[in-house]
Amino acid sequence: MYKRIVFSILAFLLVASLSLSMGSYHLSWSELSRLLFGGIVSEQAYLIFFSFRLPRLVLAALVGGSLAVAGYIIQTLSRNPIADVGLLGINSGAACGSVLYFLLVGAYFSELKHYQYASLLMFGLIGACLAIFLNLFLSFRGSQVHMTLFLLNGIAINLGFSAITTFLSLKINPEDYERVNQWIEGSIASASWETTRNLLPVVFITVLLVVLTAKRLAVLRFQDLHLLNIGFPYGRWRLFFLLIAAVLVSATVFVAGSVAFISLLAPHLTLLYLDRRSPILVPIIFLNGMTLAVFADIVAKNLFSPNEIPLNAVMGAIGLPYLIGLYIKNRSKTDGTSTQI
Repeated sequence: MYKRIVFSILAFLLVASLSLSMGSYHLSWSELSRLLFGGIVSEQAYLIFFSFRLPRLVLAALVGGSLAVAGYIIQTLSRNPIADVGLLGINSGAACGSVLYFLLVGAYFSELKHYQYASLLMFGLIGACLAIFLNLFLSFRGSQVHMTLFLLNGIAINLGFSAITTFLSLKINPEDYERVNQWIEGSIASASWETTRNLLPVVFITVLLVVLTAKRLAVLRFQDLHLLNIGFPYGRWRLFFLLIAAVLVSATVFVAGSVAFISLLAPHLTLLYLDRRSPILVPIIFLNGMTLAVFADIVAKNLFSPNEIPLNAVMGAIGLPYLIGLYIKNRSKTDGTSTQI
């Protein structure tokens, strides 16, 4: 187990180094070391590193880690190891709220000021919460949430919000449409220190809350009847973690658009070698999400350089084959209902 944890750390350090060095202007390893440790470099290398590469790396890492933790929350609450924030409509709900903000304001901001980011966060959070509560309302049977319906309704809600988002994006100022459309597809090309500073406190506080309450989250993977028998207030805690997931997804949607598969892959890969009872489970899930997002960003910005491809296209190329392989491997264990974990 410890070897794999060390491997996860080394994997992130490797992709982070590649992200900082690769691009239309190549930075050698010696230049990177001088930049990191205060050596003498050219003005151009200094500008590229600190104004473009480093903020983009940090932003990609925050986005990936946040989506990974949100995915772990959703997989635990739904008791389905292949659940995903996009599958339940949270992603599309947050994106819909964000596009509505762009439509009302009339412009897309490449660098959001604090009050603009707060307004955007509120709109996206309202969209994400609307998707969650609509799903919960449609999934209640008696006094309990039927998890199979929760997943099926999430698919329908995701499609519905995606259609509304497309409609709203067409109503945006023509000068901003192309940028907003690229953002919807998943991109952090406009990363800056201002955007990173806006996102960092939101991610830090919410992930810290998940770390501190991880034991209660792990309990929620059991059936409601069992939780009721032991006197665990599962209703309040389920709502708490759904709101945490909504905040994490909303915060990342604003800066990177709707990025798929990270929230599915990172928790699932981590649980292959780390026990749910481990106190470092959530931090390692966050770390693996960082690695996936940074790797996807490397491919997105370098595969067809100088043109960039959407992060969703890269993550789809990685995630879809993995998902198909996972389905083939586990289909003999499936009994026609949602997988219990």
